Amino acid sequence: MTGAHAAGSPVVSIIVPAYNAAEFLESAIERLLGQTMDDFEVIVVDDGSTDTTATIGAQAAAANAGVHYFRQEQNGGVARARARGVAESRGEFLWFVDCDDEWADSALEKLVAAARSTGADVIVCGAAYVYPGRRRPLVAPLLNNPITGAEAFVLLLDGELTGHLWNKLFRRSLTREIEFTPTRVHSDLAMVAQLFAAADRVAFISDSLYSYVVRGGSIIRSGLRRAESLLLVEQAVTNAAITLDTRIIGSNSYGYFRLRYVLLSGLKDALTGPYDADERDEIVSELRSRLTWRLVLLAARRRDWRRLVLAGTAKLSVPLHRRVLRLTTERDVA
Repeated sequence: MTGAHAAGSPVVSIIVPAYNAAEFLESAIERLLGQTMDDFEVIVVDDGSTDTTATIGAQAAAANAGVHYFRQEQNGGVARARARGVAESRGEFLWFVDCDDEWADSALEKLVAAARSTGADVIVCGAAYVYPGRRRPLVAPLLNNPITGAEAFVLLLDGELTGHLWNKLFRRSLTREIEFTPTRVHSDLAMVAQLFAAADRVAFISDSLYSYVVRGGSIIRSGLRRAESLLLVEQAVTNAAITLDTRIIGSNSYGYFRLRYVLLSGLKDALTGPYDADERDEIVSELRSRLTWRLVLLAARRRDWRRLVLAGTAKLSVPLHRRVLRLTTERDVA
């Protein structure tokens, strides 16, 4: 197996952003080249790494015609790295992977087979989070038949579909209709929302083909300042909703999305992130002003008791919300 054929365009372009990924990159490329289907290319985008990522990427490209290495001179974040990868890609479909994760050798074969049999623009497969000592499957709807991109978008707002890129295969032509929102966190969600909105058909396979390995330094567990990124994600999702149907903005589905990804995520960021007191107070005040009782009660309607408690305490009292947030965070880490 040598990756993409030398002549013509490959069926799939695998986009691999890499920042200081020397520990994982060589193994990731080898495992990708071991996929059970032919006719793909691996696009490695080095996002301004300062370790030996550049050497590993360049050597892999020199050794295999199906591997292509590109370097961003300055670190610009994973969204910009993925945008560069898409710009350099030639495949009919795109698969986005993180080099420190795990995937089935048959992942591409099964994803492409599903795309061919259904004619779908997006294929969603089963996946899991892998924590030290435990594994947690991702939430996924049990849908036997394809649905429209608009229906998938609403499922994303409802939390029935996750906003991860890596357990999905996308038709590359969809990327002509999206912006690569330059966020440091939740950039996957911004892209998936736009890609669903651009898709005619989305299909599903139950096979669990991807494992997202949660490490101590993972961005979803790091203490980055997220306020600006969360606003950009909110705008990207809002714009995608408007392109589909302006009525979505007033729906419970959209409200539930805002509650989870904008207001509660924003409050957690403000209260635990590296902000000074004035910045923290300003962010908390603004988010609480947007947190209506209608949004709080949306969590109850969905029997989302954890977020109901978080939202209710945030509405009532910041000190009380701090205590509840601390308890839930300690439980999640345990």
